[in-house]
Amino acid sequence: MRKHQLDGLRFVLFLMVFATHYAPNPFDVGYLGYALPVFFVMSGFLITNVLLSANHPSLLTNLKVFYTRRILRICPAYYLVVLLLVGMEALTYPAYYLAYLFNIKLFALSLSPSAAFYEWFLQGWRNESMHLWSLSVEEQFYIVYPLLLYITPPRYRTTMLFSVLIMSIAARFWFMSRYPKSFYGTLLPVCAEYFVWGCIFSWLEYQRSLPRFSPPWTLGLSVIAILSLIGVEFYLGQSGFLQFSTSHYQTPIALSMGFFVWGLWSLPESHLVVRVLSFGPFVYFGTMSYTLYLVHLIAMNLFNSLDLKLPLPQHIGVVAGGFAISLLMATAIWHCYEKPIYALRCYLPYR
Repeated sequence: MRKHQLDGLRFVLFLMVFATHYAPNPFDVGYLGYALPVFFVMSGFLITNVLLSANHPSLLTNLKVFYTRRILRICPAYYLVVLLLVGMEALTYPAYYLAYLFNIKLFALSLSPSAAFYEWFLQGWRNESMHLWSLSVEEQFYIVYPLLLYITPPRYRTTMLFSVLIMSIAARFWFMSRYPKSFYGTLLPVCAEYFVWGCIFSWLEYQRSLPRFSPPWTLGLSVIAILSLIGVEFYLGQSGFLQFSTSHYQTPIALSMGFFVWGLWSLPESHLVVRVLSFGPFVYFGTMSYTLYLVHLIAMNLFNSLDLKLPLPQHIGVVAGGFAISLLMATAIWHCYEKPIYALRCYLPYR
Protein backbone atom coordinates (compact mmCIF):
# COMPACT_ATOMS: atom_id res chain seq x y z
CA MET A 1 0.00 0.00 0.00
CA ARG A 2 1.50 3.32 -1.06
CA LYS A 3 1.46 6.07 1.55
CA HIS A 4 1.72 9.56 0.08
CA GLN A 5 3.02 10.97 3.34
CA LEU A 6 6.15 8.85 2.93
CA ASP A 7 6.70 10.25 -0.56
CA GLY A 8 6.39 13.73 0.90
CA LEU A 9 8.82 12.79 3.65
CA ARG A 10 11.31 11.63 1.02
CA PHE A 11 11.33 15.10 -0.50
CA VAL A 12 11.77 16.77 2.89
CA LEU A 13 14.67 14.43 3.66
CA PHE A 14 16.24 15.22 0.30
CA LEU A 15 16.03 18.93 1.11
CA MET A 16 17.91 18.26 4.34
CA VAL A 17 20.63 16.30 2.52
CA PHE A 18 20.80 19.00 -0.16
CA ALA A 19 21.23 21.72 2.47
CA THR A 20 24.02 19.73 4.13
CA HIS A 21 25.92 19.08 0.91
CA TYR A 22 25.59 22.66 -0.35
CA ALA A 23 26.63 24.27 2.93
CA PRO A 24 30.02 26.04 2.80
CA ASN A 25 31.10 23.82 5.69
CA PRO A 26 28.84 20.75 5.94
CA PHE A 27 30.16 19.94 9.42
CA ASP A 28 28.50 23.10 10.73
CA VAL A 29 25.08 21.70 9.78
CA GLY A 30 25.94 18.02 10.15
CA TYR A 31 22.79 17.33 12.14
CA LEU A 32 20.83 17.72 8.87
CA GLY A 33 22.82 14.79 7.50
CA TYR A 34 20.86 12.49 9.77
CA ALA A 35 18.21 12.53 7.09
CA LEU A 36 20.21 9.74 5.44
CA PRO A 37 19.67 7.20 8.25
CA VAL A 38 15.93 7.92 8.07
CA PHE A 39 16.10 6.86 4.41
CA PHE A 40 17.80 3.64 5.55
CA VAL A 41 15.15 2.92 8.19
CA MET A 42 12.36 3.69 5.75
CA SER A 43 13.95 1.40 3.14
CA GLY A 44 14.01 -1.48 5.62
CA PHE A 45 10.39 -0.83 6.59
CA LEU A 46 9.05 -0.57 3.04
CA ILE A 47 11.10 -3.40 1.53
CA THR A 48 9.89 -5.74 4.28
CA ASN A 49 6.33 -4.67 3.54
CA VAL A 50 6.86 -5.42 -0.17
CA LEU A 51 8.46 -8.78 0.50
CA LEU A 52 5.74 -9.88 2.91
CA SER A 53 2.97 -8.83 0.54
CA ALA A 54 4.36 -10.97 -2.30
CA ASN A 55 2.13 -13.92 -3.14
CA HIS A 56 4.14 -16.27 -5.32
CA PRO A 57 4.35 -20.05 -5.08
CA SER A 58 8.08 -20.53 -4.61
CA LEU A 59 11.19 -18.99 -3.11
CA LEU A 60 12.80 -18.73 -6.54
CA THR A 61 9.82 -16.84 -8.00
CA ASN A 62 9.63 -14.50 -5.02
CA LEU A 63 13.30 -13.62 -5.35
CA LYS A 64 13.07 -13.31 -9.13
CA VAL A 65 10.17 -10.88 -8.84
CA PHE A 66 11.84 -8.78 -6.17
CA TYR A 67 15.26 -8.56 -7.78
CA THR A 68 13.86 -7.84 -11.24
CA ARG A 69 11.72 -5.00 -9.93
CA ARG A 70 14.61 -3.57 -7.91
CA ILE A 71 16.93 -3.67 -10.91
CA LEU A 72 14.38 -1.94 -13.12
CA ARG A 73 13.73 0.72 -10.49
CA ILE A 74 17.24 1.48 -9.24
CA CYS A 75 19.94 0.49 -11.70
CA PRO A 76 19.06 2.45 -14.88
CA ALA A 77 19.28 5.92 -13.35
CA TYR A 78 22.27 5.00 -11.21
CA TYR A 79 24.32 3.70 -14.12
CA LEU A 80 23.26 6.62 -16.30
CA VAL A 81 24.63 9.06 -13.73
CA VAL A 82 27.79 7.03 -13.02
CA LEU A 83 28.57 6.71 -16.72
CA LEU A 84 28.01 10.45 -17.09
CA LEU A 85 30.52 11.03 -14.29
CA VAL A 86 32.96 8.61 -15.92
CA GLY A 87 32.60 10.52 -19.19
CA MET A 88 33.32 13.75 -17.31
CA GLU A 89 36.40 12.07 -15.78
CA ALA A 90 35.02 12.99 -12.38
CA LEU A 91 35.57 9.64 -10.64
CA THR A 92 38.92 8.49 -9.30
CA TYR A 93 37.70 4.93 -8.71
CA PRO A 94 34.99 4.30 -11.35
CA ALA A 95 35.05 0.50 -11.07
CA TYR A 96 33.99 0.67 -7.42
CA TYR A 97 31.06 2.92 -8.26
CA LEU A 98 29.98 0.66 -11.12
CA ALA A 99 30.10 -2.40 -8.86
CA TYR A 100 28.23 -0.73 -5.98
CA LEU A 101 31.33 -1.13 -3.80
CA PHE A 102 32.43 2.46 -3.28
CA ASN A 103 31.53 2.33 0.40
CA ILE A 104 34.07 -0.47 0.86
CA LYS A 105 36.71 1.43 -1.12
CA LEU A 106 36.13 4.54 0.99
CA PHE A 107 36.60 2.52 4.17
CA ALA A 108 39.76 0.90 2.81
CA LEU A 109 41.23 4.29 1.92
CA SER A 110 40.56 5.53 5.43
CA LEU A 111 42.47 2.68 7.10
CA SER A 112 45.77 4.46 6.49
CA PRO A 113 44.88 8.10 7.07
CA SER A 114 47.34 10.55 5.66
CA ALA A 115 47.38 14.23 4.90
CA ALA A 116 47.03 13.41 1.20
CA PHE A 117 43.98 11.22 1.73
CA TYR A 118 42.15 13.71 3.92
CA GLU A 119 43.01 16.56 1.59
CA TRP A 120 41.57 14.54 -1.31
CA PHE A 121 38.47 13.67 0.68
CA LEU A 122 37.77 17.17 1.98
CA GLN A 123 38.40 18.93 -1.31
CA GLY A 124 37.06 16.40 -3.79
CA TRP A 125 33.99 14.78 -2.31
CA ARG A 126 31.50 17.01 -4.16
CA ASN A 127 33.15 16.60 -7.56
CA GLU A 128 33.58 12.87 -6.94
CA SER A 129 29.90 12.45 -5.97
CA MET A 130 31.04 10.57 -2.89
CA HIS A 131 27.48 10.61 -1.55
CA LEU A 132 26.90 7.56 -3.78
CA TRP A 133 28.51 5.41 -1.08
CA SER A 134 25.09 5.23 0.57
CA LEU A 135 23.55 3.70 -2.55
CA SER A 136 26.24 1.01 -2.42
CA VAL A 137 25.07 0.18 1.10
CA GLU A 138 21.43 0.02 0.00
CA GLU A 139 22.17 -2.29 -2.91
CA GLN A 140 24.19 -4.61 -0.71
CA PHE A 141 21.28 -4.71 1.73
CA TYR A 142 18.77 -5.41 -1.08
CA ILE A 143 20.87 -8.34 -2.29
CA VAL A 144 21.24 -10.06 1.08
CA TYR A 145 18.05 -9.29 3.01
CA PRO A 146 15.30 -10.79 0.79
CA LEU A 147 17.04 -14.15 0.70
CA LEU A 148 17.58 -14.09 4.46
CA LEU A 149 13.93 -13.19 5.12
CA TYR A 150 12.47 -15.79 2.77
CA ILE A 151 14.61 -18.72 3.90
CA THR A 152 13.73 -18.03 7.55
CA PRO A 153 10.48 -19.77 8.60
CA PRO A 154 7.89 -17.19 9.76
CA ARG A 155 7.96 -18.37 13.37
CA TYR A 156 11.70 -17.60 13.54
CA ARG A 157 11.73 -14.27 11.73
CA THR A 158 11.49 -12.12 14.84
CA THR A 159 14.46 -13.97 16.32
CA MET A 160 16.36 -13.69 13.06
CA LEU A 161 15.82 -9.92 12.78
CA PHE A 162 16.86 -9.22 16.37
CA SER A 163 19.89 -11.49 15.90
CA VAL A 164 20.97 -9.49 12.85
CA LEU A 165 20.39 -6.30 14.84
CA ILE A 166 22.63 -7.52 17.67
CA MET A 167 25.32 -8.55 15.18
CA SER A 168 25.21 -5.08 13.60
CA ILE A 169 25.57 -3.37 16.96
CA ALA A 170 28.43 -5.74 17.84
CA ALA A 171 30.11 -4.93 14.51
CA ARG A 172 29.89 -1.22 15.28
CA PHE A 173 31.47 -1.74 18.71
CA TRP A 174 34.25 -3.76 17.10
CA PHE A 175 35.02 -1.15 14.46
CA MET A 176 34.87 1.66 17.00
CA SER A 177 37.44 -0.06 19.19
CA ARG A 178 39.65 -1.44 16.38
CA TYR A 179 39.54 1.29 13.72
CA PRO A 180 38.14 4.36 15.48
CA LYS A 181 39.46 6.87 12.92
CA SER A 182 38.29 4.98 9.84
CA PHE A 183 35.10 5.42 7.84
CA TYR A 184 33.53 2.25 9.26
CA GLY A 185 30.14 3.97 9.24
CA THR A 186 29.97 3.44 5.47
CA LEU A 187 29.96 -0.37 5.78
CA LEU A 188 26.81 -2.47 5.61
CA PRO A 189 27.49 -4.34 8.90
CA VAL A 190 27.35 -0.96 10.70
CA CYS A 191 24.60 0.68 8.62
CA ALA A 192 22.51 -2.50 8.83
CA GLU A 193 21.23 -1.41 12.24
CA TYR A 194 19.16 1.35 10.64
CA PHE A 195 17.72 -0.95 7.98
CA VAL A 196 16.95 -3.70 10.49
CA TRP A 197 15.04 -1.43 12.86
CA GLY A 198 12.81 -0.57 9.91
CA CYS A 199 12.49 -4.28 9.07
CA ILE A 200 11.57 -5.12 12.66
CA PHE A 201 8.82 -2.52 12.86
CA SER A 202 7.41 -3.63 9.50
CA TRP A 203 7.47 -7.31 10.51
CA LEU A 204 5.86 -6.65 13.89
CA GLU A 205 3.20 -4.51 12.21
CA TYR A 206 2.54 -7.33 9.72
CA GLN A 207 2.23 -9.79 12.62
CA ARG A 208 -0.01 -7.39 14.56
CA SER A 209 2.51 -7.84 17.38
CA LEU A 210 3.13 -4.19 18.21
CA PRO A 211 1.50 -2.88 21.36
CA ARG A 212 -1.40 -0.54 20.69
CA PHE A 213 0.70 2.58 20.54
CA SER A 214 -1.07 5.75 19.48
CA PRO A 215 0.43 6.71 16.07
CA PRO A 216 0.21 10.49 16.71
CA TRP A 217 1.83 10.18 20.12
CA THR A 218 4.42 7.76 18.76
CA LEU A 219 5.27 10.16 15.95
CA GLY A 220 5.52 13.19 18.22
CA LEU A 221 7.57 11.52 20.94
CA SER A 222 9.90 9.88 18.41
CA VAL A 223 10.60 13.26 16.78
CA ILE A 224 11.44 14.73 20.18
CA ALA A 225 13.69 11.75 20.96
CA ILE A 226 15.49 11.94 17.59
CA LEU A 227 16.12 15.68 17.83
CA SER A 228 17.24 15.44 21.45
CA LEU A 229 19.63 12.55 20.82
CA ILE A 230 21.11 14.14 17.71
CA GLY A 231 21.50 17.42 19.57
CA VAL A 232 23.33 15.73 22.41
CA GLU A 233 25.52 13.71 20.04
CA PHE A 234 26.35 16.58 17.72
CA TYR A 235 27.11 19.19 20.35
CA LEU A 236 28.64 16.99 23.05
CA GLY A 237 29.82 13.74 21.56
CA GLN A 238 30.18 13.85 17.78
CA SER A 239 33.69 13.56 16.43
CA GLY A 240 34.82 12.50 13.02
CA PHE A 241 33.01 12.72 9.71
CA LEU A 242 29.29 12.64 10.44
CA GLN A 243 27.89 9.29 9.23
CA PHE A 244 31.33 7.94 8.31
CA SER A 245 32.40 7.41 11.92
CA THR A 246 29.47 6.77 14.22
CA SER A 247 29.03 6.72 17.98
CA HIS A 248 27.14 4.89 20.71
CA TYR A 249 24.21 7.24 20.09
CA GLN A 250 23.45 5.29 16.91
CA THR A 251 21.26 2.63 18.57
CA PRO A 252 18.82 4.93 20.39
CA ILE A 253 18.68 7.22 17.34
CA ALA A 254 17.97 4.30 15.00
CA LEU A 255 15.31 2.91 17.37
CA SER A 256 13.64 6.31 17.57
CA MET A 257 13.68 6.51 13.77
CA GLY A 258 11.97 3.12 13.64
CA PHE A 259 9.16 4.44 15.86
CA PHE A 260 9.02 7.58 13.71
CA VAL A 261 8.58 5.69 10.42
CA TRP A 262 5.99 3.34 11.93
CA GLY A 263 4.09 6.25 13.47
CA LEU A 264 4.00 8.18 10.19
CA TRP A 265 2.93 5.05 8.29
CA SER A 266 0.10 4.38 10.75
CA LEU A 267 -1.37 7.89 10.90
CA PRO A 268 -4.91 8.31 9.53
CA GLU A 269 -5.22 10.23 6.26
CA SER A 270 -7.07 13.02 8.05
CA HIS A 271 -4.12 13.83 10.31
CA LEU A 272 -2.54 17.25 9.75
CA VAL A 273 0.98 15.80 9.28
CA VAL A 274 -0.30 13.41 6.62
CA ARG A 275 -2.12 16.21 4.80
CA VAL A 276 0.96 18.46 4.87
CA LEU A 277 3.34 15.77 3.64
CA SER A 278 0.80 14.68 1.01
CA PHE A 279 0.95 18.14 -0.55
CA GLY A 280 1.09 17.59 -4.32
CA PRO A 281 4.56 19.05 -5.11
CA PHE A 282 6.06 17.20 -2.12
CA VAL A 283 4.65 13.89 -3.35
CA TYR A 284 5.61 14.58 -6.97
CA PHE A 285 9.25 15.34 -6.20
CA GLY A 286 9.28 12.72 -3.45
CA THR A 287 8.65 10.00 -6.04
CA MET A 288 11.86 11.07 -7.76
CA SER A 289 13.87 11.71 -4.59
CA TYR A 290 16.23 8.89 -5.56
CA THR A 291 17.07 10.68 -8.83
CA LEU A 292 17.37 14.03 -7.07
CA TYR A 293 19.86 12.46 -4.69
CA LEU A 294 21.82 11.04 -7.62
CA VAL A 295 22.18 14.31 -9.53
CA HIS A 296 22.23 17.11 -6.98
CA LEU A 297 26.02 17.37 -6.74
CA ILE A 298 26.41 17.12 -10.51
CA ALA A 299 23.96 20.03 -10.67
CA MET A 300 26.31 22.12 -8.55
CA ASN A 301 29.19 21.43 -10.93
CA LEU A 302 27.04 22.19 -13.98
CA PHE A 303 25.85 25.46 -12.52
CA ASN A 304 29.40 26.52 -11.67
CA SER A 305 30.57 25.60 -15.17
CA LEU A 306 27.86 27.82 -16.71
CA ASP A 307 29.33 30.81 -14.86
CA LEU A 308 25.90 32.38 -14.46
CA LYS A 309 25.62 35.50 -12.35
CA LEU A 310 22.38 35.56 -10.40
CA PRO A 311 21.28 38.71 -8.56
CA LEU A 312 22.03 37.00 -5.26
CA PRO A 313 24.99 36.62 -2.92
CA GLN A 314 27.42 34.14 -4.48
CA HIS A 315 26.73 31.16 -2.24
CA ILE A 316 22.96 31.69 -2.27
CA GLY A 317 23.16 31.86 -6.06
CA VAL A 318 24.96 28.51 -6.20
CA VAL A 319 22.32 26.96 -3.93
CA ALA A 320 19.44 28.36 -5.99
CA GLY A 321 21.02 27.44 -9.31
CA GLY A 322 22.03 23.96 -8.15
CA PHE A 323 18.56 23.31 -6.79
CA ALA A 324 16.86 24.43 -10.02
CA ILE A 325 19.17 22.29 -12.15
CA SER A 326 18.65 19.32 -9.80
CA LEU A 327 14.88 19.56 -10.24
CA LEU A 328 15.17 19.88 -14.01
CA MET A 329 17.62 16.99 -14.37
CA ALA A 330 15.67 14.68 -12.07
CA THR A 331 12.37 15.46 -13.78
CA ALA A 332 13.82 14.81 -17.24
CA ILE A 333 15.51 11.55 -16.19
CA TRP A 334 12.40 10.35 -14.36
CA HIS A 335 9.92 10.96 -17.15
CA CYS A 336 12.11 10.21 -20.17
CA TYR A 337 14.21 7.35 -18.82
CA GLU A 338 13.41 5.88 -15.40
CA LYS A 339 9.64 5.72 -15.59
CA PRO A 340 9.48 4.05 -19.04
CA ILE A 341 12.04 1.44 -17.99
CA TYR A 342 10.29 0.72 -14.70
CA ALA A 343 7.02 0.29 -16.60
CA LEU A 344 8.57 -2.80 -18.22
CA ARG A 345 7.76 -4.72 -15.03
CA CYS A 346 4.19 -4.97 -16.34
CA TYR A 347 5.46 -7.26 -19.10
CA LEU A 348 7.06 -9.76 -16.76
CA PRO A 349 5.65 -13.27 -17.13
CA TYR A 350 4.59 -13.32 -13.47
CA ARG A 351 2.70 -11.12 -11.09
